[in-house]
Amino acid sequence: MNQISQKTRGRIYIFIVAMIAVTVVSGFAIVWMQQQISRTAKHSQKVEAQLAETVRKLRYLDERIATMHQPVVLQGKVAGTLRPSLENQVVWVRENDLPSGRAYAVSQPYEASMDLAFLDLSATR
Repeated sequence: MNQISQKTRGRIYIFIVAMIAVTVVSGFAIVWMQQQISRTAKHSQKVEAQLAETVRKLRYLDERIATMHQPVVLQGKVAGTLRPSLENQVVWVRENDLPSGRAYAVSQPYEASMDLAFLDLSATR
């Protein structure tokens, strides 16, 4: 009476095997994705730790730079070499002309300050 044909039994068998295969493959895919998420999270933690260390070093350097540029520290470095100018004192600065622009004398004739603010760029054109 309730006989299922051989063809229908084959289709049901294939359908059940396909469902089991899809379930197993999906389970493996979920496990693989969880492992990838875990690896990415660990890598992100390492990168964040490196970033925090770099920020800490930069803050330390900024603090040192700010400390070194305070007027009291700068005055201490030149305390014995500078003095206030007199009212009627005239200061002459010897200027050296170079082919590439201007260079102002520093302390010796052979030393020159090559600051870009003093270069005459229009003369080189």
